[in-house]
Amino acid sequence: MNMSKSKSNEIRKKFDVLPSIEVISAEFRNIPKGEGYKSRLITWLTQKGVLGIYKNIEQKWDVIFNAKGARSVLSHGTGDRGAALLEYVPELIKNGIYLETTNKTVKLKSHTFAAKATIDGILYAVSYIIREDMNGKRYYDHSLTKITALDQVNDQAPIIEDTQVVSANNLTPAECTSINILKKYLSVNNKDAKSTPKNTFTSNILNTF
Repeated sequence: MNMSKSKSNEIRKKFDVLPSIEVISAEFRNIPKGEGYKSRLITWLTQKGVLGIYKNIEQKWDVIFNAKGARSVLSHGTGDRGAALLEYVPELIKNGIYLETTNKTVKLKSHTFAAKATIDGILYAVSYIIREDMNGKRYYDHSLTKITALDQVNDQAPIIEDTQVVSANNLTPAECTSINILKKYLSVNNKDAKSTPKNTFTSNILNTF
């Protein structure tokens, strides 16, 4: 998809003024692991009133966040930082800015959004995907949510193409696409970015979930 620089700049300006979601993972980390962990996590989210339907302010879309969307993150081996964001999904959905849409199949669309989160004091850019089915219902799937350190989303950071890098960091093609989309739309306004060595960015992918 061709994208004008003015459109990219407009999206970056929206992103720059987005509030950062403050994420503190301590309470989440205290949920006992082991047998029955998924059930305990869903119960915890339910008690906090996290599951439900939320409206994205920018697109005015209603987005469903249900137990299936929450469980998926655990099935994909996401680390604690990724799962800790589950409590804050309503804010992600509400405040996210739209980047682009791809058609996964005739019956399924994927809408990519960007947001910010400060997780235990570290600032990240977040990309997340809303799935839309053939009936027009939209769902949040946390297994598709990825983060990268905000200072790496600049016009010097490389697009991830090296298959050895992908393999070394256990990234799926979908994860690389998500990170690349984030960089494509958010890198354009960083005029004062210093040159970032390629290995700095690729090592930081290890912090991506």
